[in-house]
Amino acid sequence: MRTFKASHQSSSHIIQQRSFLFIVPLALILTFAFAACGSNGGTSTGAGSTPTSAPTPVKTVGVAGTSQGCPNATVVNPPQNKPNVTIEITNKNSTITAHSGDLIEVRLPFGQQWNGPTTSQGVLQLQNPAGYALSTAKVCIWRFVAQGTGTTQLDFSARAICTKGQLCPQYILMVPFTIDVK
Repeated sequence: MRTFKASHQSSSHIIQQRSFLFIVPLALILTFAFAACGSNGGTSTGAGSTPTSAPTPVKTVGVAGTSQGCPNATVVNPPQNKPNVTIEITNKNSTITAHSGDLIEVRLPFGQQWNGPTTSQGVLQLQNPAGYALSTAKVCIWRFVAQGTGTTQLDFSARAICTKGQLCPQYILMVPFTIDVK
């Protein structure tokens, strides 16, 4: 009967081989993942890949064509009526009190690709255009009129505004508001 005695050298060699077998596939997976994220469909738009020291302006496009991230490209200046209740991102995850007949305005800042209600929600009647850009205040606006009484949750979400062919952070920011109409 033969017994095998592992020397220090051969056991470290086995560990190195196992580490190598783990690292190579991981490196290949990461390489392909980063290549897919930065792919622009195989088209070339630049004269070369020489880095520049000064930033160059890039056109960014939101859901429906606004560079600010608002889902609606309609221009409304100035807003028709002053709202009774104004809701901002700092009010997320809180309950806002309103009264029947109140005009409620949700203001979300430029710089994110916003998504929000496109239809009336509960006792809140959506006013069109929904999610338009108000450039003077640098916000995307949704307006609702409170009809009746009750509690309604408004759910908004945001993600990064991305430029084709560039790396882009992958996140979704959830911004809920609870409206209690008395």
